[in-house]
Amino acid sequence: MSPLSPLRLPLAPLQLLPLPPLQLLAPIKAGVAAGMRDAAGAVGRLVRPSQRGVWSYPGRYYIEVRGVHGIGGEQVARRVERALEEHPRVQWARVNAPSERVVVAVGKPPPSEQDLIARIERAEVQEPVAPTEEFDEWAPEPRHPSGGAKEAQSLAVVAADVVGLSVATALRLTPWLKLPTEVAAALSIIQNHPRLRRLALAITRGQPTEEALPVLAALTQGVATRGGGLALDLIQRMALWREAEAEGRAWAAMEPQLVHGPQDVVAEPIVVERPGKPPQDTVERFAERSMAAGAAAGVLASPFAGPRRGFAVAFSSVPKAPGAGREGFATSVGQFLALRGVLAMDRSSLRRLGRVDTVVLDEAALRGDRYEPIDLELLGGADPERTAERLFGLFDPEEPLETRHDSGWVLGSLDRLELTGRTGQQAAARLRRRGSERVLGLARGSRLQAVVGLAPQTVPGAEAVAAAARRAGSRIVLATDRPHPTGFTFADAVVPSGRRLVASVRSLQADGAVVLLLSGNRRALGAADCGVGVHRDGEPPAWGAHLLVGADLESAGLIVDAVGVAARVDRESALLSAGGSAVGAVAALQAAPNQTTARAAAAGTTGGPWPSPWATGGRASSSPAPWTRR
Repeated sequence: MSPLSPLRLPLAPLQLLPLPPLQLLAPIKAGVAAGMRDAAGAVGRLVRPSQRGVWSYPGRYYIEVRGVHGIGGEQVARRVERALEEHPRVQWARVNAPSERVVVAVGKPPPSEQDLIARIERAEVQEPVAPTEEFDEWAPEPRHPSGGAKEAQSLAVVAADVVGLSVATALRLTPWLKLPTEVAAALSIIQNHPRLRRLALAITRGQPTEEALPVLAALTQGVATRGGGLALDLIQRMALWREAEAEGRAWAAMEPQLVHGPQDVVAEPIVVERPGKPPQDTVERFAERSMAAGAAAGVLASPFAGPRRGFAVAFSSVPKAPGAGREGFATSVGQFLALRGVLAMDRSSLRRLGRVDTVVLDEAALRGDRYEPIDLELLGGADPERTAERLFGLFDPEEPLETRHDSGWVLGSLDRLELTGRTGQQAAARLRRRGSERVLGLARGSRLQAVVGLAPQTVPGAEAVAAAARRAGSRIVLATDRPHPTGFTFADAVVPSGRRLVASVRSLQADGAVVLLLSGNRRALGAADCGVGVHRDGEPPAWGAHLLVGADLESAGLIVDAVGVAARVDRESALLSAGGSAVGAVAALQAAPNQTTARAAAAGTTGGPWPSPWATGGRASSSPAPWTRR
């Protein structure tokens, strides 16, 4: 037999081998098929990367969906849901409009991502898309926390910083290749001047410039200044990256507790536009005044010191410390809250804490479902000690309105008691005027001995929220439907709650207030400038909030407490920036003409990144289940 001839084996011995049945091979076959599909999907993403965010959890997909806001948004959401549920391996699909995500529950084996995305894209374009609204920096596009560090804008800037440092190192070997420092200065002016930045964002509809401007600034800074300040900028960007990574881990840990079915996901669009422009905060006001004063000083210095020194004097007034201080504080707070399980649905809200001047507390979020006695009126010379003893012996906080009997005493609603003589209606009216929501009668036999006033118990952590609101130094507004609320004497004003809470928030904003709202009302949370969403165990999350704390009011108190600290950080950063500008102006006038702008930039950079006073601690909890982003 030739060595190249095919090998022939007898069939009889093979038939005697104990081969496994087909039922045992089915799981292996399914696993191999799933692995092949995942590999094909990975290759497809490398060849043709999707511009749509996709995140997967065992049994669920979170896919970005567009066009669910504005006119026709609900129709787009319903079409997307129907298109996905027509797939045989999709169990259900629900659009969460506030986060611009559709949650898809899938079976085994799961459908391919490309198929799901194709169905979403076809459903989105069945009707003409509504005109794109003008970019609003105050209400940026939502960035889902499940994206983690891979979706953070700082990732591209970190790469640009690394490239800039590499270019700066190469320029040390080739000094003849250099970009004028004034080019980097011009980009820095656009990036730090509030009005120029808003103009650039408005021209490009926000998204391209918002992502490209920091990258261009980092690259030009590396080429023009030979790497000056890039190391400090890299440290700052790494902090932003760590914040996004912590938020991604928090989402992976909390998602199984938040989403149990389609009823926990579905949420209609929420109107987020303010009734008027937000008031100018301390940082923007200081930046405009500082750069205006620097421009005037540069113009006056140009005839005597030369145009390059004059430009350097003007450039030294560019304030970097306020923005760096605000970012440093926000990243520290974001990481700390993520460790506590707080979900930042819009992390830009943490950057606005220093602007908040009004804290609105929804009474419904501070009250529990259980009642407790808060007031008592004795009738007919009843013994106080004996009456109080029988009251607390009969009262059950689990079922406070049920009628209970014991040793001839009875506790229950006045209309259910069989009484002779006084009925207690006048005493009940007095208790209601003093703040009691419910009233009970305590009778001995058929004679009424006392009337008891009840009110809902305060949720654990509500006192910490109230104390934090007072420490923050902001105006405290209580939202309630009760005409005479009790137990909240710290409030500076009272506004209607319930269905009128959205109108109350809009009214405060129209008066020039920047509102932080603690509530479970989704529409009101979306209308607020910073919405802290509260929901009890077993209830759907308060989608539409910027920050989701669940039932953890202690974390809500930390957020409210951070309002005052953020305002102090903004003020101290402005003072630090003023000192850096003065040093930069003096350094620019004393340097050689070809080094003036670099000296001014170095002084401003030194006063820029500074440590945040917010201390964080603890270690991040590991994710209980695999969470992948594609």
